[in-house]
Order: sequence, then C-alpha cells, then structure tokens
Amino acid sequence: MLDLTKLRSVHIPIPQPGKPFPGFHPFFVALVHKKYPQPVSSTTTPRGDPENVCDYEKIQMGLASGVYRAWTGQRGQIGSKSFVVKFSAARSDSSHKALEREAKVYNEQLQPLQGKDVPIFFGYFEGEFREESDGRPFRVSCIFLEDCGDAVEYNFIDLPLADRAELLKKIGRIHLCGVSLNDFHERNVVVKDGSYRFIDFQDVDLEHDCFWEGDRVYEGEVVPKYDEMGCPEMIELGFELDLWKSPLAAGRCVEILGKTRPKTEFPPQEAIDVLCKGVRSYHSDSEKRFHNWIKKYKDYQQRMSPEEYMKRYPMPDISLTRKQLGKDFEK
Repeated sequence: MLDLTKLRSVHIPIPQPGKPFPGFHPFFVALVHKKYPQPVSSTTTPRGDPENVCDYEKIQMGLASGVYRAWTGQRGQIGSKSFVVKFSAARSDSSHKALEREAKVYNEQLQPLQGKDVPIFFGYFEGEFREESDGRPFRVSCIFLEDCGDAVEYNFIDLPLADRAELLKKIGRIHLCGVSLNDFHERNVVVKDGSYRFIDFQDVDLEHDCFWEGDRVYEGEVVPKYDEMGCPEMIELGFELDLWKSPLAAGRCVEILGKTRPKTEFPPQEAIDVLCKGVRSYHSDSEKRFHNWIKKYKDYQQRMSPEEYMKRYPMPDISLTRKQLGKDFEK
C-alpha cells in the first residue's frame, strides 16, 4: 500500500486522450519520480523499486491533462485511502511549468492552510511514458493531493449563508498568505462531509497585500466598509456570494427611481413614492435638482401631504441638460 508521505518513484496511469482504439488499454502507464520538494535523503538513499497506483477513476480530463482519483491500495481495501492526481502530458513546457508553479504555491505560501482551507500537498513528480504506436517519449508531470471531495454542485449563492461566509473566510486566510484568486468559481471549490477546500492555484496573484483582520465577514449584515474588511477584493467576492443586505433592506437608505440614498437626508420612503409617481426617468444633469426638490419636502411634511406639496411647489423640469440649466445646474 502506498505511503504518500514517503513516496519516491511510482507508476501512475495516464488516460489516453479521446476514445481509445479497440484493443488498446484506455490508460498508459508512466513512471514518475518525486522532484519537489526533494526528499531529505535523496542524495544518499537510492530510490528503490517503484510503487504502483493500481486503482483509479477519472474526475476531469482534457486532451493532454486532467485530474483523477486514485487509491493507496485497492479500492475498498482496509486502510486504503483515496487521493487526487493532477497531471499534464502536454508536449509544451508551459503546462508542466504551470503545474510545478502550483506545487510551489501549495508547499510554500499555502503550507499553513493545508488540511484546513486547501488540500494537503504530497509532492510534485516528473517522468515519462512511451506511446505504443511509435515509442515516442511523452513528458509527464503531476501533483499528488489530499482527496477533499468533489466540486461544489450548486451555484455559490444557493449554499446556506453560513457556508458562503465560511468560503469568504477561507479566501481571507488565503489572501493573508499573499495569494489572490483570479479564478473564483464553483469548479475550484471541493466539498466533503460539509467541509470545503479551495483547489487549482495556477491562475493566482502571488503578491497580494490583504489587511483583513480575523474571521469576521459580516454575513447577513449591511455591506461592510473598506476599513471594516481591509480588502476591496474580499468585498467584491462577498457581493458574488450574496453575503450582505443592501442598505435599503437594512433600513439605512431610501430608494429614488432605483438609486439608494441616505435615509437621514430624505423624507420617508412612502412620501418619496408619492412624489415620484409617474416619473419614469430624468436627465442625469437634473438629478441634483430633482433630489433637492424631494429633500425639501422634509421641511413641510408635518404641515402638508406630499400631494399638497406637489401642488404648491411643482416638480422642476427634470429633462433639462447641464447646458440648458446654465446657472441653475448647481441648485
């Protein structure tokens, strides 16, 4: 049975691209050796006989790369544990370099989060296999990771609020390691027994400065300010996760034709709805005049209804442009 923490050389299956021809096995076998991080005794201890991955299943496959689940022994065997192999068999160096770069992100910057927010990383391996038809060698690179389940099946916003908040907290902890995600998507989050892990760190920014403090993300509250979160990117992702109430829903704002404004500056929403009745739009240059006219009703709301106010102080022409308003533009 494989010991992933001590593995040095191993035969791994590499799926054939597309549909295999009749009579050909759907997988090639590649011999790979651990390249990173280098075993402490690698210069003095021989590799020994290679181990074998003997049980596996596809998760996601491309033309020359993919991900599959493997087992340290036979599936179902007592003590046999599943793990994940992410591999590349591409001819271009860029694919292998991207995988090696991802391995270093796991092992160096995200090492404190392994087993909690990201999978445990067991190593980066390289080797080759030869195609049966012409014997040409193909370079293979792969990383071995803890099996943390399958990709999230639902849209993030369909998850419970507590789960969405936990995802943003995990992002915050990843940020504090200097890593910013450029590909925030359901396919890059896996879940097992209700526990989430972020995966796929090839498309990331490794020089992120984040000033988020602690575990608070204000879920279910009003949208936090920058100085409360300490990271504009986390606020943006919080919106994607639908974590917060709008200021309007929280009772801190009023709405004027689809735009929210501070509640303290305007009359009650019921009065605004009457004053705006029949108005479908206005020119942006006239917005200030329109809003000031609505604000002015606060001075009269104790003495007259909105209808009476509209008769005595008719709504200004809100279709005028800045040029047409002239000196009245600032009023």
